[in-house]
Amino acid sequence: ISSVEALIENYPNQIACIIIEPVAGNMGCIPPKPGFLEGLRELCNQNTIVLIFDEVMTGFRLALGGAQEIYGVKADLVTYGKIIGGGLPVGAYGGKHELMSKIAPEGPIYQAGTLSGNPLAMISGLTTIQELNNNQDIYNQLDINAKKLASEISDIFSEVDISTQVNQVGSMLSVFFSDVKIENYNSTAEMSVLLFKKFFHLMLNAGIYLPPSPFESWFLSAALNSNDIDQTLEAVKKAAKSMSEAQIFEA
Repeated sequence: ISSVEALIENYPNQIACIIIEPVAGNMGCIPPKPGFLEGLRELCNQNTIVLIFDEVMTGFRLALGGAQEIYGVKADLVTYGKIIGGGLPVGAYGGKHELMSKIAPEGPIYQAGTLSGNPLAMISGLTTIQELNNNQDIYNQLDINAKKLASEISDIFSEVDISTQVNQVGSMLSVFFSDVKIENYNSTAEMSVLLFKKFFHLMLNAGIYLPPSPFESWFLSAALNSNDIDQTLEAVKKAAKSMSEAQIFEA
């Protein structure tokens, strides 16, 4: 937060907004440090800067209220992706009335798009939101499954002396092959991409299709049941054993 504060001081009255993923997903799952989002909110309030949360990944995934609900920090504007359309192509943004009232027809800023208000996407998105609203236990079960995966994957690799860092927030998680705590983009440079490649292909051969990049977060689905989680962990055990034996052989 000190670096953000320094930037604001170095460019007084020149910063219109700060836009951030409240939980990073495209450098692996990396949650915010305690106090960081709260610090941004305070700095934006003090300097009349618009705080924008990119919740394309976290919106409706972490909670019905997204990361704002999880961390208790309200943004001025929020962006959403295809989740607003129940998976169909659409994007959306929303926020405080003070800002949204600037948009036509109420205000002078015109905004439109080919898929804006598409009826099929809107009924799909509305149905998704209604389902989530009627069954909040979905989030509890997703969190339970993700926590189990994260904890046991960490234990499995620890048993074979392969250093891993497992980050998890709600249904988002990532496995980093590193002995350095992964808490920002720079720390991802310390991880072994080679080990991830080996892990990915071993899991793929076992019928488990992970995101093919170490910089992409895993997303658990509510369709996964306890048997699916157990099957995944069994595949991880075999992969970890194979990776450990390969390291010994290479050494």
